[in-house]
Amino acid sequence: MTSGVDGGTRQARLGDVITRVVTGCLGAGMILLPASHLTGSSRALAVLGLVLVAVSLAGPLARWRIVGTLAAATAVTEAALTRPDLASLAWEGLLILGYLLLVDAPRRMPGTVTAHWLWRQLPLAVWGVFTAAIVLVVLAVRVPVSAWLLVAGAGAAVAAVVIAMPRRSSEPREPR
Repeated sequence: MTSGVDGGTRQARLGDVITRVVTGCLGAGMILLPASHLTGSSRALAVLGLVLVAVSLAGPLARWRIVGTLAAATAVTEAALTRPDLASLAWEGLLILGYLLLVDAPRRMPGTVTAHWLWRQLPLAVWGVFTAAIVLVVLAVRVPVSAWLLVAGAGAAVAAVVIAMPRRSSEPREPR
């Protein structure tokens, strides 16, 4: 007969293993999707990316966030070098998003905590899919653009950033 603590530990290990396996699949996918179009010495990027994905999942460096970030940056570099079509680019972005969300997941969570954590990541995933769809549509539609329209759009973006930035006040803020 097993105790409740041992059952909870086994459940946490199973959730951790499943999360790592899915993360590894997403990481391998984001590296291998553009890898078939790499040529010459740029093929070393695929090997480097796969090593970084493996290191981000296991070993002493797995807790360092920079390793997962470098793996994703390798995938972005591969995509920039291969210049994939729009659909591949959208899939690449979704694979990178999924990998980055899961590689940062807390380790050794019980099943209910894992489900709650994944539920809290759902808005990020939905917005990522939504953004990928918008970028895919915008890049696929050819629209003649005048230079004045680009200047107006850039000005609107700068104005939105200035408005959204917090204002510094000369008066000290009250503690909450």
